[in-house]
Amino acid sequence: MEGEGVKAAETEVVQKNDRIAGLDIVRTVAAFFVVCVHFFLNCGYYSAPLEGTAMFFATYGRWLFLTCVPLFLLMTGYFKINKKFGKAHYKSLIPILIAYVVISIIKIIASNYLYGTVYTFSDAVRNILNYQMAWYVGMYISLMLLVPFLNIMWHALDLKMKRILIVSLLFISTLYPLVKFVAPSYWQMLYPLAYYFIGAYIKENQPKIKKWIGLLILAVILLLETIGVFRYSNGAAFKWDFLGAVDNGYNALPIVASTVIVFLCLYNIKVKSKVLCYIFQKISSVSFEIYLFAGIFDAYIYFYAKRYILEGAAFIPYFLPLVLMSFIGALIASLTYKKIYDVIHDFVLSKKANKKV
Repeated sequence: MEGEGVKAAETEVVQKNDRIAGLDIVRTVAAFFVVCVHFFLNCGYYSAPLEGTAMFFATYGRWLFLTCVPLFLLMTGYFKINKKFGKAHYKSLIPILIAYVVISIIKIIASNYLYGTVYTFSDAVRNILNYQMAWYVGMYISLMLLVPFLNIMWHALDLKMKRILIVSLLFISTLYPLVKFVAPSYWQMLYPLAYYFIGAYIKENQPKIKKWIGLLILAVILLLETIGVFRYSNGAAFKWDFLGAVDNGYNALPIVASTVIVFLCLYNIKVKSKVLCYIFQKISSVSFEIYLFAGIFDAYIYFYAKRYILEGAAFIPYFLPLVLMSFIGALIASLTYKKIYDVIHDFVLSKKANKKV
């Protein structure tokens, strides 16, 4: 769910022509997790009672997949923390907005074809302009506008103050969903800044963890979240006020912990296979477009799947094939869009160059 701006980050290298494979893996995993989260929105999971083994394992997976957006936010901090105020930074938002508008128009046309007239012309314009077609875009654009100023503040702090800043942001924006009687609720929407500065801290300090320990802690966190929501829902449908009052729960402290663990387990992985490196690089280069296109493929896939599969727990055995169909479809569409965009972009630049000559 990153844009071109993140993908400038995004293409950072350790040395000349030596791309960081682990970071491409993180982006690939995050993009795949986005499509996984969409499965739960489309299959009737949230209206089904939380009971039975199938729903338990599905819920366990849901908590893992919910790290998708936080991973992108964390990567934004990792890659953007040294960006300075200037035209280049703000120009990097243009490809994001173009992709958002173009793919949103395609989505509107596809939705009207599938369901009948869902969007009138005025509805379409309004939904695009207020970011209803992709809420993440509005949030990311806003964050990018602040980045140069956030960076000035960050670099003015010493290491101790940076740690205090992160702890303070965690306290005011991520603790309330877990401990409502101590933590304040007012500043929960600041959670993107918490992820941003955590990413910045990781970039500067390059911490390492033993992967088996990280995965063990992650497994325990996911288990506790799953048991907790099962007990809290008490046989009823999923209750959103369990760690999920703000943006699906992206701001909940357990989600923050899971996100950091997933990132630390993946970001420094070295891949020797050139084929695998190429695959991860291609997927990560269109992670933002995958997020946008996935909604279109989800609509068609689940529209027809619901003709043959009952909603709720009956969908769970079909999780992997349905998610893979949507992900692969979105990937192909994204790579196609990127190719067309690059051709047009290069053509426009060549025209401008010829005029100057």
